[in-house]
Amino acid sequence: MTEQQLTYYFERYAEGNLSKEERVVFADLLKDPANKEMVQQILDRDWPLWERNQLDFSQEIDRIELGVAAMIRADHSFSDPPPVRRVRFLEKWGWAAAVLILLGAGTYFYITSKKAGQEVVKGKAVPGILPGSNKALLTLSDGTTITLDSAASGAIAQQGSSSIVKTAGGAIIYDARGVSQGEVMMNTMSTPRGGQYRLTLPDGTTVWLNAASSITFPASFTGNSRKVKVTGEVYMEVAKNVKMPFMVDIDGKATIEVLGTGFNINSYADEGTIATTLVEGKVRVWPGNITTGSASEEEQHMAVTLTPGQQALLPNNTTTVNISSNANLEQVLAWKNGIFSFTGKSFQSVMKDVERWYDIQVRYEGAIPTRKLKGEMDRGVQLNDLIRFLQGFGLHVELKDRILMVGEK
Repeated sequence: MTEQQLTYYFERYAEGNLSKEERVVFADLLKDPANKEMVQQILDRDWPLWERNQLDFSQEIDRIELGVAAMIRADHSFSDPPPVRRVRFLEKWGWAAAVLILLGAGTYFYITSKKAGQEVVKGKAVPGILPGSNKALLTLSDGTTITLDSAASGAIAQQGSSSIVKTAGGAIIYDARGVSQGEVMMNTMSTPRGGQYRLTLPDGTTVWLNAASSITFPASFTGNSRKVKVTGEVYMEVAKNVKMPFMVDIDGKATIEVLGTGFNINSYADEGTIATTLVEGKVRVWPGNITTGSASEEEQHMAVTLTPGQQALLPNNTTTVNISSNANLEQVLAWKNGIFSFTGKSFQSVMKDVERWYDIQVRYEGAIPTRKLKGEMDRGVQLNDLIRFLQGFGLHVELKDRILMVGEK
């Protein structure tokens, strides 16, 4: 392979004219260590074409993975798309992975502008919708609100005996010292669509909030129980205190008594079902809002107790809690770990996740697609990347303002 021949492939790629056969050849050339020096020479020589100064390679590994997967799917039948697997591209492709981002059926050269929300495609900047990020609003007992994503690190407020501290990493910690005096001060942390946040409660319990979620809690726990109220989706690792049971009111629709530690609650109103999944320890789930020690004999009978790996399902407008013993913990916790997990989820459920994370609306052209997506994707990608991913499954996907139109081709 000569430099002239390799340059030909680069030029064809930049123009979006690589054939299916040429894509395979080009990929092989890129991952051949013998071509490393030649590739670097070509890029250095043709830098205006590749706009090197706008590309931060270290941030693009997952985007490369997405693009390669989309290109491969575009070259195959869409009847049963191959699954997408997250891999470490530097291990699989080595140096070549840091050179190019291969995108979908278009297969044109694609780079990211340092300017937030802009992409450069074929040299033309187009607006992009950024993924969600760490942002939330903290409402104090007197109604004061603090925008947490813009607040400086350090102590940001005082609530009774608790000092509210924002760490250098952006998390919020309630540092409770001494015994709380006077009235109970209720605080609420809420995330918008396109936001997420992490919080440590006064008792040491850690809470992760997904997009469009909230938790209401006292600035200091007193009495014989610890009770909080949540909406949306949260994951909790509860600090153990056998003398003060931890109770979770799920928006007045269900109650959890925590007998162990790690569990996930998904209570989005548009999902139709409240799902409580236990990762570690033990929890008891009731329909309705139950206060510690106040459950009647009938209510006690309706409660279910979960062991790790089980999931309690409470459909809307019912009082029957069902248990699933084969919960996919990896998928349930994917959001907390910064991943979209598609395998096994309905298409509509995936799109609801997309709506909340990118703060957009999804509308369907015709019937809702029934096909199943496979694999998983980093939640840090821009919406344009996700659109290309969906198009790789043979769907018609188009963004109009902040409305994502989806339909079968």
